Amino acid sequence: MEEQDARVPTLEPFRVEQVFNAPKPKWTQLSGRKLQNWGGLPHPRGMVPERLPPWLQRYVDKVSDLRLFGGLPANHVLVNQYLPGEGIMHHQPGLPHHAGPLRAAAAGG
Repeated sequence: MEEQDARVPTLEPFRVEQVFNAPKPKWTQLSGRKLQNWGGLPHPRGMVPERLPPWLQRYVDKVSDLRLFGGLPANHVLVNQYLPGEGIMHHQPGLPHHAGPLRAAAAGG
């Protein structure tokens, strides 16, 4: 499969602005990062869905159009904020109830 970039450079500042204008309760402080969870909460019995805001749904639709999930639409977005010196430690991604491949898109700043 050909790699495709879902970013639109001229819209990058808009997305960053939307992320940082999100209500404070959207942020969760974790060890070494802050996290926003959009689209729902993963649960062992299945996703507890949450409607995506229009500014984010537009990008989720673009990612879904790439058909990276076996024809299923993308439905969940995690936004991580890392400060200098922070980052993701090596790990095996996945959820206990997720049998298929996981895909990620990263936007650096």
